[in-house]
Amino acid sequence: MSGRNMRAIGLIVTAGLVLTACTGSPGESEASPSSADDPTPVVSASPSPTVPPKPERPEAMNREDAEGAAAAAKYFIELYPYVMATGDVEEFKAMSHRACGFCEELTTQALAIRDQGEIFVGGETSVQITKEYRRDEVTGIYPFDSKITQEAQTITAPDGSVVLDADREVLERRIEMGRRAGEWVMVTVAPIPEHNG
Repeated sequence: MSGRNMRAIGLIVTAGLVLTACTGSPGESEASPSSADDPTPVVSASPSPTVPPKPERPEAMNREDAEGAAAAAKYFIELYPYVMATGDVEEFKAMSHRACGFCEELTTQALAIRDQGEIFVGGETSVQITKEYRRDEVTGIYPFDSKITQEAQTITAPDGSVVLDADREVLERRIEMGRRAGEWVMVTVAPIPEHNG
């Protein structure tokens, strides 16, 4: 994976920088793109600004149990390519706990890409829940271990230069979901603790 601009933040950009960013505070939980016509070839394929479809909100998110929490976690992570390509952060923000640094950094990056007229392509994500833990009775948080797969992604500047060129990656992460005003919110996305048993 390579990237000239270290401010580029994605799920997996710069060796998983952002996926390690959120350490969430459980006690808080209520739980116009420009085209690149530069004749010089770019490292990755010249992106045509195709907006990825917004994932469909799963029915299971209406549940208030572990199944609902897992569905909400998958939906949140799978919003990533849509949010980064469009700068539409409304639902992303609505599902972000205020202690989630991961959520805040992705929101900031999506808005920066939009405001600078950059083009984001790729980054499709899928989430597999690999381990489910018992709900924390004090905070109401549902913790999960997960395997997140993210396809290759590029960010291209208006002048056609490549800001970011990242390969496909698979990471294992701890995800914690909480409730706020009757809705699911992302509290933590972080490396799985080594002492995890």
